[in-house]
Amino acid sequence: MAQLPVPDHPLLLAATRDGEDAAVYKINDDQALVATVDFFTPIVDDPYDYGRIGATNALSDIYAMGGVPFLALNVVAFPYGKLPDDVLITTLKGGAATCAAEGVLLAGGHTVTSPDILYGLAALGFVRPDRVVTNAGAKPGDALVLTKALGTGVIQTAVKRGECPPQTEKAALESMLQSNKAAAAAMVAAGAVCATDITGFGLLGHALEVATASAAGIRVFASRVPRLPQAHEFAATHVPGGLKTNRKFVEPKLNVAEDVDEATVNLLADPQTSGGLLVALPPERAAAYAAEVGGAAAVVGEVFASSSPTLEIAS
Repeated sequence: MAQLPVPDHPLLLAATRDGEDAAVYKINDDQALVATVDFFTPIVDDPYDYGRIGATNALSDIYAMGGVPFLALNVVAFPYGKLPDDVLITTLKGGAATCAAEGVLLAGGHTVTSPDILYGLAALGFVRPDRVVTNAGAKPGDALVLTKALGTGVIQTAVKRGECPPQTEKAALESMLQSNKAAAAAMVAAGAVCATDITGFGLLGHALEVATASAAGIRVFASRVPRLPQAHEFAATHVPGGLKTNRKFVEPKLNVAEDVDEATVNLLADPQTSGGLLVALPPERAAAYAAEVGGAAAVVGEVFASSSPTLEIAS
């Protein structure tokens, strides 16, 4: 990706140059368009839940930018003749149900034949140009709030190996199906200017994107990070390939306190599907924001001045 040209335009307010979750294009002084596309292979067996998760995950990119999604298109690859057509129909029904619940018009889409099934959305939203939330707005002294618990990656790996209790699998599913709509609205109301959603790069990978774009350091307090049931246990025994890739990516910029164990570092690098928001706010607003979001939301870290992008894991 580093070999590709970096998009640059006076009306392009956010894009890939700072690892943003979505592109933002200014239409006029009162309105900007937020655009994203996201899709992936099934991570659950139930096609309906797969569709719901895929749509929830894609719309989260809009919310992470402070936007409100209004229009979406299905993005589908399907192995026609190898799986029953009902699998595709049920997946699309799941995505449609999520879009309807979020107030998003699902207006069609595009399907291609593929050896593997893929599902997600191309989605559009609106945001005020002066209220765009980006990776680049974190300031030294800001507190960091994480709105969902970690562990969907290691839990799904345990599920695939037939070694995950039903109640743990259910907790992960409920987390992935939880919309970031309310958390994003509260984030905007709190005046946040910096946030990202935690997905494939894990908490550490996405935090490094924020640190890089904001030219700052980020410190995560491991003991404060919310965890799904058995997530810490599975982070030691059920390590997905994406987790290893994430750790390799952040390793050059990462400092870990001696009393932080290996499983905890793994969990912080665990690739999440439809994860929560990581929001930077002045400390006097952070606790109130976490309380308003509720659930697993917690103040998990802080931003500090640094001459180069740096990640620290403290106990």
